[in-house]
Amino acid sequence: MLPIWFGSLIAFVYGAIVGSFLNVCIYRMPADKSIVNPPSHCPKCDTRLRGWDNIPLISFLLLGRKCRYCKAPISWRYFSVELLTGLLWVATYLRYGVSIDVFAYVLFISALLIAFFVDLDEFIIPDQVWIAGIVIGVGKDIAHWVAGDLRMVSISVPGTPMAIPLPPSIVGAVLCFSLFFLIAYVSYYAFKPKDKEALAEYEGAMGGGDVKLAAGIGAVVGLWPALVSFFIAVLLGTIIGLTHLALRARAEKRGVRWRTEIPFGPYMVTGALAVILLWPELGAVWNAWIGLVATG
Repeated sequence: MLPIWFGSLIAFVYGAIVGSFLNVCIYRMPADKSIVNPPSHCPKCDTRLRGWDNIPLISFLLLGRKCRYCKAPISWRYFSVELLTGLLWVATYLRYGVSIDVFAYVLFISALLIAFFVDLDEFIIPDQVWIAGIVIGVGKDIAHWVAGDLRMVSISVPGTPMAIPLPPSIVGAVLCFSLFFLIAYVSYYAFKPKDKEALAEYEGAMGGGDVKLAAGIGAVVGLWPALVSFFIAVLLGTIIGLTHLALRARAEKRGVRWRTEIPFGPYMVTGALAVILLWPELGAVWNAWIGLVATG
């Protein structure tokens, strides 16, 4: 049995190392570049980085946030992603200990961070993220099945007394994908502009990446936690969206340009992180809220 402090230290170190790799993925995936070749290099001077130039967190601080070779500034994003990944790995370890779930969740959290930053910058969610979610979710169920503690989900067959037992990952992936696909389909026509020029640029109220990410989240966390995570995402999106609109109106009065589009992916990632780290407590809050709504 590892002491908590030692287990947390190991989780942080490995998380920061993975965070360094995530920075490569965040930079290269939107450009459709290989994440393994060429090796890490400075994007400004193209010089290949040596081992001591690429130590997570430490190299950034020792180099004074500058490339050793061309002195070009290094974005704080690199340091932040490494630190955030390390902290999230520690939080997951403290929540689940050394278990099947901790290995599945730290891998999925890492994939979610790619989705968060890429969608924030480029308004796309790489397919590798939701595919990783499906693989991780199915793999987690297989591991629990081998360990003898897999809880199957029974799906009733309409018109018959039969119920088909299915793995939680499959149920979560299919139903969450179907829900978001339905929302995307309905919203596309509900908000479809009548102006021909606007219609030519119209891509719908929800992107296909969000629909596929929903499937990945459902596969890993299960149906009900995923639905709660989507509610959190919508709640955050509403609050931040309204705040954004108010700030944009204020900025436009001053003649300041303001970003108009807000991707939904980062909110979905935040909701997924919340249920991974705070379930079943969030489930209890959800049930209490539903009870109040039903009786009120």
